Amino acid sequence: MTDGVQTMLDEKIEKLGLEIDLAADNNDHERLEQLLLDCDSFMDNETSENRSLLYFYKANCYAALRVLERKVKDDTWSWQQDRQISEVLNLRSAVAEIGFEQLDKGMQCKILTNIANGLSSLGRVVESIAYYDKVLSLIDNFAMAVGNKAIGLFHYGQHLYDYGHSGVLFFHANKELSRFGSEPLLWDSGFQQDTLKAFIGYRDFTDGILKKIEFDSSFDFNNFSLGENKIEQDYRKWCLQHKLFINPLNDVLTATIAANDVLHLPSHVYAVGEEPRFPKYFNLLKQEFIVARHMLYEFTTGDFDHYSDNDVLLENGLDCVHFGYRSELLKNSLRVSYSIFDKIALFLNDYMSIGLKVDGVNFRNIWGTYNNKKQKLEIRSCFLDSENWLLRGLYFLSKDLYAPNFNDVAEPEARELHYIRKMAEHRYLGIQEYPAQVDDTEYLKYITVDDLADKALKMLHLSREALIYLSLAMHEEERKREEARDDCLVMSMQSTPLKKGQ
Repeated sequence: MTDGVQTMLDEKIEKLGLEIDLAADNNDHERLEQLLLDCDSFMDNETSENRSLLYFYKANCYAALRVLERKVKDDTWSWQQDRQISEVLNLRSAVAEIGFEQLDKGMQCKILTNIANGLSSLGRVVESIAYYDKVLSLIDNFAMAVGNKAIGLFHYGQHLYDYGHSGVLFFHANKELSRFGSEPLLWDSGFQQDTLKAFIGYRDFTDGILKKIEFDSSFDFNNFSLGENKIEQDYRKWCLQHKLFINPLNDVLTATIAANDVLHLPSHVYAVGEEPRFPKYFNLLKQEFIVARHMLYEFTTGDFDHYSDNDVLLENGLDCVHFGYRSELLKNSLRVSYSIFDKIALFLNDYMSIGLKVDGVNFRNIWGTYNNKKQKLEIRSCFLDSENWLLRGLYFLSKDLYAPNFNDVAEPEARELHYIRKMAEHRYLGIQEYPAQVDDTEYLKYITVDDLADKALKMLHLSREALIYLSLAMHEEERKREEARDDCLVMSMQSTPLKKGQ
């Protein structure tokens, strides 16, 4: 393609972006639908950089359509959110393009911020914070990321059952919001007075909360032990840096105060004579996560040679597969962390009294039944009727991994993660130090050690996120049940810590 032809295409794509903005300003539903098709018509023959922009433009179309349709029917608490899912999917597809890195930093930040905003709206607050942090690592005064991250932290704090932790999140939200008016911030689409007013309103509100709870802003968050020896301390530092503690504080802090897996279940109620079983379930979920986490840490820091590999006869398959204890640690970390999701489904089946047969419960079917004729998931009423932000977040997390087809998920890697887990669990997964010229079969899948390590870490982040949502969604559900409860006899259950070694 000549430079002149490419320049013409670039100009057409730039014009397309302007037309989308104009159609959105004019509330032109029909034109926005047509512009979606126009974006698709450019995709095939474009550079990766321009495809990234086209995905961004498609996301803007879906966002504008969502705003228009919400004026007719408010679907804020809907569990379908097809427009927003499409928006987030296209934004993530924009990031997945190699050409995304060639966009200017301002555009990269705009795309990443919009992903974060969408995820937060859907209840995926933990992942949204990670996206806001990516933005601020690129441009640390990007106004929309600063303000929206703070609002996300505030709402996250509202949903915690540990009010001390809530105060820490309110403090960090207020700290970000206090940047407005005190330092120059970058407004990517020009200064927005109404948005600034909203951010200032949240700042003043969190000011009032912090004064009311007498929060000590001079508190030393790093004045906590990391363990009794260097081995434990190094492990806990690694967990902190990768934000892998089951502790909401680790989403905003890598200080030592967050170096523990303190989150458990909130206070909850049973009928008299009913078995207090949910803490038992959660104990097992947490322990499996912690083992999967340590497996990945041991892989990351361990020696290539292990005594269990001595005197093991293996035949050279001429496919460059690396065998050994260390490789199996990596594979099993992913397997164990992936298995947590189906066990969360079992928890929900019992807690929400859904009534599925235990043998048939999984993280895909717990939410409802898939109608093949309508090509749509029909969500159970116990979820649809629940205005529970983090329970809905858990549902939308499930769409990243367990959608019946992978056309409507918000995670481009979903199909590959699902497939690799299936090969590791039920077939054969060969780990290579570097790619070799051998083909996959239906029996055997090859993957490089670096690729599998990235995916194992991704699975740990997702399973940690799911465990946090499960606990906090239960907290919200218990609050609603308390409001609706009559005078029947009940027994309250609070978490009782086990001593070390019990």
